[in-house]
Amino acid sequence: MPEERNSSAARIKACSGLTRWLFGLGLIAFLGTAYFAGHGSLASAMRGTKPAAGHVLYYVDPMHPAYRSDRPGKAPDCGMDLEPVYSPGPNVQPTPARVSNAVVLTPSQEQAAQFETETAQAAPLTRTLRTAGRVAPDEALTFTVSAGVDGWVRRVFSDRTGTLVKRGTILASFYSKDISAPQQAYVYALESCERLRRSSSTASEPLALATQQLTTARDNLLFLGMDEAQIEELTRTRREISEVNLASPADGLIVERGLEIGKRFMKGESLYRIAALAHVWVLADINPGDAARAAAITKAQIRVDDLPPIDAHVSPIPPRFDDQGRTGKLRLEANNLRGVLVPGMIVNVVLHFAPRPTITVHVDAVIDSGARQSVFVTRGGGNYELRHVVTGSQEGDHVEILEGLRPGERVVKAGAFLLDSESRLKTPPSGLAQ
Repeated sequence: MPEERNSSAARIKACSGLTRWLFGLGLIAFLGTAYFAGHGSLASAMRGTKPAAGHVLYYVDPMHPAYRSDRPGKAPDCGMDLEPVYSPGPNVQPTPARVSNAVVLTPSQEQAAQFETETAQAAPLTRTLRTAGRVAPDEALTFTVSAGVDGWVRRVFSDRTGTLVKRGTILASFYSKDISAPQQAYVYALESCERLRRSSSTASEPLALATQQLTTARDNLLFLGMDEAQIEELTRTRREISEVNLASPADGLIVERGLEIGKRFMKGESLYRIAALAHVWVLADINPGDAARAAAITKAQIRVDDLPPIDAHVSPIPPRFDDQGRTGKLRLEANNLRGVLVPGMIVNVVLHFAPRPTITVHVDAVIDSGARQSVFVTRGGGNYELRHVVTGSQEGDHVEILEGLRPGERVVKAGAFLLDSESRLKTPPSGLAQ
């Protein structure tokens, strides 16, 4: 009997536990149903999307209204029920039509985002380009020092590139077996000309011929490489000079030197290259777009630290580009009377372009993905159209719009990146109904 009583008590205890478990499960189910029903009712009350009249046009994701479906179901992103969108009743004003590539926001979303917009303006854009440039010698003012005969270098006086020299400065001297005959011819022509001038009975024709021979003999000495000072010395002493001096033909900078003591050189070989610095070039870095508008440059300035700007003008020679065609060299020409611009120096260059009418927007309004640029155009009613544009020059905080916008259209200036992120999230996967 005690065993039967214990067995009955166990069965009663088990049934009591099962009853409590089933009751708890039912309570949880009831509370969950009430919660979700209340949540749906609250969301519907807050959105207030169902009007008094009209029929269902399509169904949208309550979290992302850009997602559409022609039948009810679950939202693919959050699992919530799709909500119907009704056609307006007879007394309801229709909302603006949604355009393609648009993001649609509710008034509360717009208020939370606090977008700033601006109107695309059609106004002249004044462009100023700041770039770098390298000073180069003017080819028309670059001189090559060479000899008209084969020879050997005896002495070198200016043996460093980058040295500033004056006109007539002795650079080096050389010996050649071919310098004797031209000197003798000069002395002979000089004496003949003087003898005819002293003769009172000399006719004009012989004197003119002798004068011409003297000029030719002098030119031959210059062709050898002899400077003016040595020719004057030969004229005075009438004695041959054993070494010919090579002198600088102009004030300038030694940019190349190709000799040393004892070197044998050939006739016409370049021994020195002297660049005059009174007028120089500046090769400014420029991109292909600006190179195409080089004719619109109204003013160019070269700037060196702690010195006043130096005015320059654009050479008529077209810009030259590297092998890849990415960077061009725009040639500027400038007077360098103070000699501050030295070949090889890197300087700052400022180019001013003539103003031209164009459409501009704030730079923050442009979304640059690298491959293309876009802006968001306000369409009203919470619609923001993603519009691809073609940009041009940028001046300050405004950028030029070449294609894609019309004057008077309003674009989002502050918060465009939020719309871009929203647009990417709302782009439905391929195959979903729209």
